[in-house]
Amino acid sequence: MAFDRLRFRLHRDGFAALVRLGLARLRGRRHQNAEGSAFDREFGTDTEGNVPLWQLEIDSPHQLEGAHYQTLAPFLIRRSIEALPADLEDFSFCDLGSGKGRILMIASEYPFKRVIGVEFSHELNAVAAENILKYPASRRVCQDVSTLQMDAIDYQFPSGNLLVFLFNPFGETVLRGVLANLESALLREERSVWIVYFNAVCARLIDESGLFSRVEISDTFVAFKHEPGIGTAMPAISESTPQDEP
Repeated sequence: MAFDRLRFRLHRDGFAALVRLGLARLRGRRHQNAEGSAFDREFGTDTEGNVPLWQLEIDSPHQLEGAHYQTLAPFLIRRSIEALPADLEDFSFCDLGSGKGRILMIASEYPFKRVIGVEFSHELNAVAAENILKYPASRRVCQDVSTLQMDAIDYQFPSGNLLVFLFNPFGETVLRGVLANLESALLREERSVWIVYFNAVCARLIDESGLFSRVEISDTFVAFKHEPGIGTAMPAISESTPQDEP
């Protein structure tokens, strides 16, 4: 699938255009890494870097579904939150696959009811807890910030409106379970739910769930919205081969 896209773009745009695009993305990645490093230097936190799962001790039947640890540049996190047409005071923020907690810390700068991280690696979760303690209270608008060490598939969502944040943290099996938990939560209590999904490899499962509609907000992430009144009867999700992109 990725090769087919590359071949199409090569035919459409030509080799020189693809090289320019690749160089632009490389410069953008370097800028993001530099901003992330500056974030850690400023606050004395440890959020930068890539950590493969084989380096971690993970007691979970879904370990093979997980993605290696990496995080987003601070400006991308802020941009995604600020792009949502929602009253954040009425929402809880849930980051599934929260890693070392950078997204949680930045989310705390906004007036959410609470900010919750869910991470299945106890080592990453311990780093996140330390980072949260180091993040200055003066920067936090939301003071209720917590992180849980557990499988996302076992997490039961809190009451009230939700913003669920995903940075491609897991594969289809876990995402199906998360969507089933969201459906159960909606059956218990109708509410508004947003999903912000970066690197949305399994976005089609959310499309096929029947619970959410896509909202065109940004070309850097995929946004989904559920509003009270949308049906919560989840149709059977196709077992077809996952697509590389939404």
